[in-house]
Amino acid sequence: MNRRLGILLCDEHHPDSIKRFGTFDNDYKMMVDRVMPGQWQYSVWRCYQGSFPSSVDQCDAWIISGSKSSAYDSEPWILKLRLLIIDLARSDALLVGICFGHQIIHQSLGGSVRKFPGGWGLGAYPVKALCDFGRFKSGSIIRVLAVHQDQVDHVAPGFAVLATSDFCENAITRRGSSILTWQAHPEFVDGFFMDVCERLRTMVGDRLIDKALGAVGLPDDRAQAGEAIVHFLAGNGFNNSSRVSLP
Repeated sequence: MNRRLGILLCDEHHPDSIKRFGTFDNDYKMMVDRVMPGQWQYSVWRCYQGSFPSSVDQCDAWIISGSKSSAYDSEPWILKLRLLIIDLARSDALLVGICFGHQIIHQSLGGSVRKFPGGWGLGAYPVKALCDFGRFKSGSIIRVLAVHQDQVDHVAPGFAVLATSDFCENAITRRGSSILTWQAHPEFVDGFFMDVCERLRTMVGDRLIDKALGAVGLPDDRAQAGEAIVHFLAGNGFNNSSRVSLP
C-alpha cells in the first residue's frame, strides 16, 4: 500500500512560472518521486485559500511549503495553520517544513521568527552540519537554494539544530523522529529559482540578485537534501539507501 503524503500549500507560483514549471505541489511530488518512485499517493490542501484537512489522520506524513507570507502574520489561514501544526505535533505525525513551513512550525510550537536584519538569503549559501544526518557528516558544508528574508531566531522547545551558519543560525532543525524543518528549498530547480530572482530584483536589488544568478548551475546538495527529507517522511529517520540525481 502506498504511503499518503499531505501537501499543505501556503502559496502558489506566479502564473507565468506555472506555465513553465507547473504548480507548487508538483515540485514536492517530483522531489519525493525521485527518491521513492511510485510509493506515495498525494493529497493537496491550499491552505492560503482556506483549504485544510479535516483530521491529522488523513495522511501518513505531511509537508508544509514555502510562502511569500510571514509566519508571524495574523491572516486567518495562517492562524488556522498554526493550530493544525499544534495538533500534528501532539499526534507525533511525520512532518516536514520548508522555508515558510520551517518558520511557521517554530512559530507555532513556542519558537519565534523575525525579519532578519542581515538581509535576504539568496542562492545556495553554505551552512555547516552539526551532526551526522542523511549523507551529511558532522562538519560538512551543505548548500541548497534558498530565498528568504525571515528567519527562525529562537527554536521551539524540544528542537535540535542540525545545521547552522553565521548568516542563518537555525538553518535545519529536528524534533525527535517526527518533525524536520529546513530553511532552504531542496524542491527548487534552477529555472524556477532564476524566475523567482528576476521577480524579486526591484525589491532586493541588482547586486544580490546578480550574485545569486551567477552561482546558478554550480554543484549543490539539493539531491542529498531531498533524499534525507523523503526518508524522514517515510518514517525511516535518515536511512538513505539509494543515490538520486537532480535534473
